[in-house]
Amino acid sequence: MNREGGNPSACSSCKHQRKKCDQNCELAPYFPASRYHEFQNAHKLFGVSNILKIMNAVEPSQRQATAESILMEGNARRSDPVNGCLGIISNLKSQVEFYEKQLNIVNQHLAIYRGREKLERQNQKLEDSANISSFASNPPLAPTPAQHNQIDEFKLLSPILPNLVRL
Repeated sequence: MNREGGNPSACSSCKHQRKKCDQNCELAPYFPASRYHEFQNAHKLFGVSNILKIMNAVEPSQRQATAESILMEGNARRSDPVNGCLGIISNLKSQVEFYEKQLNIVNQHLAIYRGREKLERQNQKLEDSANISSFASNPPLAPTPAQHNQIDEFKLLSPILPNLVRL
């Protein structure tokens, strides 16, 4: 049968079974000849009769997605015979967890930098108000006890985030 407009070719299933692919082939739209090697992987896992049963059990609108899932599981099992798709999922899950931890660290760094900026603005306001009120005759005001507490909190966080410059 002429499936792709050029040379007549059998679908992957018919090619595997070494039979002629005709107009009534149920698997031809979902398993083209160009994906023969992928179909072989799926055949080793499921078998042609089970693939047919699976395809007939789903609604026609879901058959293309089902065929893709069958091929993907076959390829995953070829790459990892023990875990298959579960191995891929586990790997992706561990990557997500790793990047979530990285994001938390970056958010901690950001909070520290924002706190430093806030402290610097407060100190600048204190210096500006001291300069205006004393006309440079009095020494600048010392940081308040609350500001000392904030500085101490930043020093406590510095062992957790060693790349930051200490205050």
